[in-house]
Amino acid sequence: MNVKKSLVTVICAGALVGGALGIGAGVANGDPKWPGPPGPPWPPVPGPGVNVGVPGNPLPPGQRGLPPPGHRVIVPVWAPPAPPPPYWAPWLPVEWNSELNAWGVHWDGGFRTAPF
Repeated sequence: MNVKKSLVTVICAGALVGGALGIGAGVANGDPKWPGPPGPPWPPVPGPGVNVGVPGNPLPPGQRGLPPPGHRVIVPVWAPPAPPPPYWAPWLPVEWNSELNAWGVHWDGGFRTAPF
């Protein structure tokens, strides 16, 4: 009985030490190969104002990356009425931002919400 008890104790101790040292653990290969295989080619998207990976299909001039007027976001019916333009820039059009659910203007590369 002592021999069996000693043998079990030695096996358990060896398993604990082996686990602590990482014996039997393989190399973790969770990351894919970089850069990986190329994906399928993107089909060209027709229409003006589209610049999706296709050279020679630029945005219309004078809009600085914004969609053309009239093609922006539709204002929801529950939205409050549009405020007047800001006093510091009365030439800027007040637009509805559907991500922020607020009225505002595009200024200095960002969107400033009302009140101005």
